[in-house]
Amino acid sequence: MNVGKQRSGPAGRSVMALSSNGYKPQPGDVVKSPLGYGRETVESIVVAFTLALLFRAFEAEAFVIPTGSMAPTLMGRHKDVVCEKCDRDYRVGCSAEEDDQSQSLRSQQSQLTRELADLRTQAKNAQSPQQREAAQRRVEILESDRGPLAQIRTRLGSKLVPATRCPSCGYAMRLIEDAKGVDQPLHYLPQYPSFNGDRILVNKFIYDFVEPNRWDVVVFRYPEDAKTNYIKRLIGLPNETVSIVGGDIWTSQNAEPPRIARKPVTQLLAMLQCVFDSRYLSPELHQAGWPLGWIPWSPPAESATGRWTTADSGRSFACSPAAEAATLRYRHFFPTAQDWEAVNAVLKKEPAGALPFSIEIQPALIDDFQPYNALATRSHWVGDLAVEMQLENRSAAGTFSIDLVEAGQAHRCTIDLAIGAVQLAIAGQPAEDSPQARTPLHGLGSWRILFANVDDELSLFIDGVKVEFDRPTAWSRSIESAQAIRPTEVAIAPGTMQSSDLSPVGVTAVGADLRIDTMRVLRDIFYIGAHDIGARPGELIERQLLEFPLEEDQFFVLGDNSAASKDSRLWVEGYHVNRELLVGKALVIFWPHAVPAQWSIPLTIGGSQVRLPAWPNFARMGYVR
Repeated sequence: MNVGKQRSGPAGRSVMALSSNGYKPQPGDVVKSPLGYGRETVESIVVAFTLALLFRAFEAEAFVIPTGSMAPTLMGRHKDVVCEKCDRDYRVGCSAEEDDQSQSLRSQQSQLTRELADLRTQAKNAQSPQQREAAQRRVEILESDRGPLAQIRTRLGSKLVPATRCPSCGYAMRLIEDAKGVDQPLHYLPQYPSFNGDRILVNKFIYDFVEPNRWDVVVFRYPEDAKTNYIKRLIGLPNETVSIVGGDIWTSQNAEPPRIARKPVTQLLAMLQCVFDSRYLSPELHQAGWPLGWIPWSPPAESATGRWTTADSGRSFACSPAAEAATLRYRHFFPTAQDWEAVNAVLKKEPAGALPFSIEIQPALIDDFQPYNALATRSHWVGDLAVEMQLENRSAAGTFSIDLVEAGQAHRCTIDLAIGAVQLAIAGQPAEDSPQARTPLHGLGSWRILFANVDDELSLFIDGVKVEFDRPTAWSRSIESAQAIRPTEVAIAPGTMQSSDLSPVGVTAVGADLRIDTMRVLRDIFYIGAHDIGARPGELIERQLLEFPLEEDQFFVLGDNSAASKDSRLWVEGYHVNRELLVGKALVIFWPHAVPAQWSIPLTIGGSQVRLPAWPNFARMGYVR
């Protein structure tokens, strides 16, 4: 069957140029080739592929987050964990199990395993006793307790995360199965699979038109190896000096005094990290007599009328109208491994009924504990706090106030529930200078409230909307005073009016009928002033003040997971990123790991384990803040 070419004439007839029936094309026929029917489809695919390549090269590109240096904003390879004691869900980083060294070790392990199999075959089929003996000697070396295979298994085992600690109740959960033999590799428990990092889309074109902003999450080529892409948060801008003091960022230009760098609203909310959530309380801790985080703060001798009460073991509280103030305060109790041993001992003796705890319990300062990190680091007190709760007003009268304590100084927000008027009291400022505003929070109803003291500024959000005040809600202090700030570690008794960082959050009602629940205490990111890495795992060499002067077209970047981020603080060959190394701005998390079904089945594909079926993780999809 012969295929002709296309031609046209005045007759305009369309025929197929097939000579099998003896018909020959005539002048004026439009002769069509059979290949023309699939040509448009092929061309469309080629054009689409070309456009995708152009889009990738010039506009946007997808990246996979490999490590946890930006956690919890962006997740590297990690595990999703649910606490066995309080049901709190959180994530644990496990990037080391797939780093370059681990992959090299697995390659060596595969080579040695193949060699071992070949040697056994040689020993079995050897033509001479000498060959058999040589093969058996090599087999014995490879299989010995201290042989190369055992050493590789040990090194790979050290890359696994053996246990994790719940950020709510402090319970330590084991993630690794008990070894079945000295020659068997360690394995994770099947209910804790590892997932790859977030997949994000990066705008590679944006900084050709606009200047990078502080707090942007940026992708750049690593200054010490331009072939490697890094992702961090942009902290310092050209021609300024960046300082890290007390966990905060300070900046200065032209020899002016440094000023604290405040986060925009979007970044402020996105970067808060939860340290307590009243939805996740351990029944075993409560049964053993462990104190509640939130407790009524009225003096013990005071009448119970109007006091805050709980009917669900501290998950929610209510108070009825009373002339005197009813106060509820939060104290941070974070059980240690020794505390959990004592709890288990108490419950073993008396398995039923609430019991007085046998050891003296003291509240702790809120610190920068990060459950994502496998390696523990030195803790740092965090004074920038926020509190969030659902408030139900069951009357149209009274006042409700929230206070946050930092370094023994209380900042307060007071709401008139009859008219919705709000007044802030900033510690150390005259009452006549108090910022004021009107809000929709009045009358009967329910609202979600968040009150924050972050970066020397007070912020109030009602149902996710920031309240605008009639004057600034921020205050100024010198960087020298920031270096001198210390927490007030005074364990005060209920009813005491003294402010202490051991009871840093409080709510007070006067003449109001209220109910609050889903209370969350949150903290700001604490940037560690680390300038070097110590000899012990997780050890950082710190200074109280770090300064980094930047020149034209130089930027300073930090990871949100400050204790586990190799960023501008710790680079050997300079601490800045030149403008030409910027790749783009992180836009969206378009594909976090899928969520396996409870009845999913683990499958190994290409050396990696997946669980099927699994559903898209819509909860983590969204803009990178």
